[in-house]
This record gives sequence, structure tokens and C-alpha cells, in this order.
Amino acid sequence: MIDDIFYTIFMSMFPVGELRTSIPIAIHMLDLDWRDAFFYSLIGNSLITLLLVYLIDFLKIERIKYFFTKIPMVGTIFLKWENSSVRKSKKIERWGYLGLMLFVSIPLPITGAWTAVLIAAILEFKPLKSFISITFGLMISGSIITYISVYFPTFLGY
Repeated sequence: MIDDIFYTIFMSMFPVGELRTSIPIAIHMLDLDWRDAFFYSLIGNSLITLLLVYLIDFLKIERIKYFFTKIPMVGTIFLKWENSSVRKSKKIERWGYLGLMLFVSIPLPITGAWTAVLIAAILEFKPLKSFISITFGLMISGSIITYISVYFPTFLGY
């Protein structure tokens, strides 16, 4: 049980799937109760969000961009991700922190906490307010994914 909890927390920290993948996997493959799957996925995704928001604020986005562009393959992926985030940030900027929350609350690929943190850094949002907005978005997104995982598992392929 403890291993499954740590696995769920750890899985929700990864940039690609985040809690959108950790919740269904925790429920259907690790046999965690849906409440535990939601809670531990939210904890993991929120922890990495908190770390990233303050780390990027401390290091500054331009330094991070410079560092990643020096790594051949990683630099290309980072620049594509950044360009995509810049396009999305223009829509979010109008709505501010509420827009950031709504962006994360949509349970689709590339609308997660990692991208939201990058957008918050691009828009120079305050770290604490960004973290709170992103976490509320994660709660909404996690609730949607949990509902689908419990009541419509075949929709997710389980």
C-alpha cells in the first residue's frame, strides 16, 4: 500500500501525464481507492508545482532557457514547449490568475501544471498566487479525471 502511494505521488510529478495519468493508473492498476488516488496525485502534482514556481522565480526563465538550449535534443524540445506556452500565455494574460486556473482545469495534454508554471513565469506572475491558482486548477482537473476513471473507465481504456 505504501509503495502504491509513493508511486502515485511520484508518477503525478512527471511533466507529461501528471495527475491525468496517475489517477487512472492508481485506481485501475494499483487498486487504490478513488479518494486516495485523487488525494495523493494532487499532493504530488502540487508539490512539484510549488518547487517549480519558486525555482523558476529564483533562477529566472532566461537563465533556464539559456541552459537548456545548450543541450542539443533537450534544447529543441524546450524551445518548442516554450513557443507553445508563449502562444497560450497571450490568451491567459487577459484573465490573469483565474485564466491560469482555468487553463490547468482542462484535463487535456499540455494544459497541466508544468506548462502553467512556464506560462506564469513568462507573464511574470507572483509565485504564491500562481501556485494557488494552479493548485485549484489541478483540483478541478483531478476531479474530472477521477469521475471519468470511476464511472466511465472504458473511456480511458480500462
